Amino acid sequence: MAEASRNTFNCKDVGKKALEKPVLFHIIHVSNISKSRLNQLDEWKEFDNPNNVAVDRLTKSRKIRTDNYIIREVNMEEDAPSATSNQTGFDTYKLLLRDSANNYCYGYEFKGPLPFLRTGSLGTPLGVPLGGRLVVKKGTLVQNGVLLLTRQGCDYLGVDSNDTELINQLNDGVVQKYIAMLEAELKAS
Repeated sequence: MAEASRNTFNCKDVGKKALEKPVLFHIIHVSNISKSRLNQLDEWKEFDNPNNVAVDRLTKSRKIRTDNYIIREVNMEEDAPSATSNQTGFDTYKLLLRDSANNYCYGYEFKGPLPFLRTGSLGTPLGVPLGGRLVVKKGTLVQNGVLLLTRQGCDYLGVDSNDTELINQLNDGVVQKYIAMLEAELKAS
């Protein structure tokens, strides 16, 4: 990891090549590119307030006041489904990554899922806390400045106590940040 933390990534290269050295990144943002922004927004809103789930999108989008809340039956014999139960093995994620020199780049899941994104340990639509460390190994494919991440090509190291300020900055109010971002993107489109 010491070598990876010293290396930086130049995302300006065009074409296809392999990463020449391992690079340590921080995960700044995670997006599920398999779901529409509207579905992602509904998922985040459900996490924020489970009693205010959009039962009828047409009614919700027109801001008509109704009392249509989802009523859930609790089965005490089974574990409650987690907030991430909507995640499937077919989802594809895009990561915004930052190296030690503050260079930003995107990384996409390639040739299968990255297990660390699907742990669901946070209980949010995010699989991992933002600010976590990711080592992208030598030999990882780079296509037009985008890292193509595979299970064998990267190691998730988790959060580090040295990154507390970054982790707090990224994760404080993360639900409201994602909701605001998705609403702005939907409004702009």
